[in-house]
Amino acid sequence: MPTPASATGAARPGRRPRGAGLAATVLAAALTLSGAAAATPAAASNPAPAHLAPFTLTSPDFRDGGKLPTWTEFGDPAHQTRCNGRNLAPELDWRNAPAGTRSYVLLVNDMDAPIAGGWHHWVVYDIPGSAGRLKGHGTVEYTQGTTSWQANGVPVVGWGGPCPPATGQTHHYIFTLYALDTPSVPGDALSYEQLLGTIDPAVLGSTVMIGTFRLP
Repeated sequence: MPTPASATGAARPGRRPRGAGLAATVLAAALTLSGAAAATPAAASNPAPAHLAPFTLTSPDFRDGGKLPTWTEFGDPAHQTRCNGRNLAPELDWRNAPAGTRSYVLLVNDMDAPIAGGWHHWVVYDIPGSAGRLKGHGTVEYTQGTTSWQANGVPVVGWGGPCPPATGQTHHYIFTLYALDTPSVPGDALSYEQLLGTIDPAVLGSTVMIGTFRLP
């Protein structure tokens, strides 16, 4: 949860967006099986054979459930927040995508933020089905959606890192990678909610990992 002066007033709780069920399913999987692939209904009723490796998301920069590097902390040249980090995204790698995957969507959300739906830190889509990595570290790849930073008037493209209140509370950043059966998602600068509503019918599977961050 960031602390720009406009953040508290800008968040607007509203009706539950289309695709919220998909988000809730993935969140439940993240909290109970962090790092494992989120099971689809078919997979739940027909478990995969033991020799089939699961769809898995990893990072060389942090372990699942562990602390995000300090250099991921948000920072902006205009100093519209009190966070002064380098605002660099971690590298993300994945393997064993579902058969038929044609593209991916990556969403990062802080559900500890006291805002309906959480604070959305990274929205990336139109990642090719042949890809297996997001480089991070300042590299902007593929189609970048609208984060909560942008929605609250802070101009940042791509990764908008953590900037929780300086209370010492640990915030959990949920990285969810969706595998889709479509090569692209129509629309520019889509928000987290818009993407969830759009991709819902095309999701083949998802995988989750969690990073933590706190200040001070």
